[in-house]
Amino acid sequence: MTIPPPPTEPPTAGMPAPNSGPVAEWWRKSGPRIPAPATNEADTPIHTPVPIGAGPGQAASMEDAAQAFWAPFGQILSEQATTITSQVGQLLTESEAQRAARQQVEYEDLLAAQRARMDSALGKVGETAEERSARHRIEDVLAPDRPAHRDDLVGFADLLAERISETPQDRAQRREAERELAKQRARAQEDRERAAAGETPAQRALRHRQQQLADQREARTRARRERRRAARAASPSDRTVRFRRWAVLTAISAVGGYSTGLVSLIAPGGPYVGLLLAAAGWALDLHTRDRGRLRVSEVRGPGPLLILITLRIPVASGLAVATGLSPLLAALPLF
Repeated sequence: MTIPPPPTEPPTAGMPAPNSGPVAEWWRKSGPRIPAPATNEADTPIHTPVPIGAGPGQAASMEDAAQAFWAPFGQILSEQATTITSQVGQLLTESEAQRAARQQVEYEDLLAAQRARMDSALGKVGETAEERSARHRIEDVLAPDRPAHRDDLVGFADLLAERISETPQDRAQRREAERELAKQRARAQEDRERAAAGETPAQRALRHRQQQLADQREARTRARRERRRAARAASPSDRTVRFRRWAVLTAISAVGGYSTGLVSLIAPGGPYVGLLLAAAGWALDLHTRDRGRLRVSEVRGPGPLLILITLRIPVASGLAVATGLSPLLAALPLF
């Protein structure tokens, strides 16, 4: 008895993978079929992935793909960079009153948006105008930003007691907060009106930047006036020093008026002409000194002093003629 040689292929050749599903009927009917190996590598199909956006015969470069990917981000960044910079600068430079006013306006806008959404939702289910008005009235009563005082005599007494007991610093802070809140509300209303009229985001950002610069100038002017007001609330000795400084500067201006011939020109007109010239010069002097907020004795520096003395020549000359001191100026050894 001869033993046959072992098969060249295993009995499982050509069968599907173990986990590929149930064995089909072809195994019992036709037996295993072994696929023939490819005789030519060119006959084997090869799939070459092509990037999205490239043609069937060309592949997009890495630079083009990166540029196409980052183009929308760059466009959005260029459009929003100015607005973001302006908002960040405003947040870094705003005061406590401005921050409180901005937060209050944002809170009111949020409440208005929520009310509008609620009105739209309830209007779809059949809410009438009378029901909406009644609901709004109840919401206004229950709102957390309602007045802290009652609307009767007791509330008036509480408000009066609070106003009497507050310090000057508290009063200044309260008025500053109220002023900033009114300004922010007016600007928010202006933004809504201009947006409805077709204002672009770039135009809105430019207008906000101009308003921010105006607020900074106003803050500097207010701080300067506060310093002047604090300097005025001084002791009587300081007032005496200021009066002496005013008298010396006025005398120098009168000497300048006499040396230029202005005193001799108006002296024949008498005291009334001198008073008229002094009034006209005083009006000009007040205008140049920020309507009198800057005192004559507060001017410092050679340049500002020279300008002040020159501008006050009409005032000093008119006062010299009105008070009869023009002969005294003629008797000075300077002339």
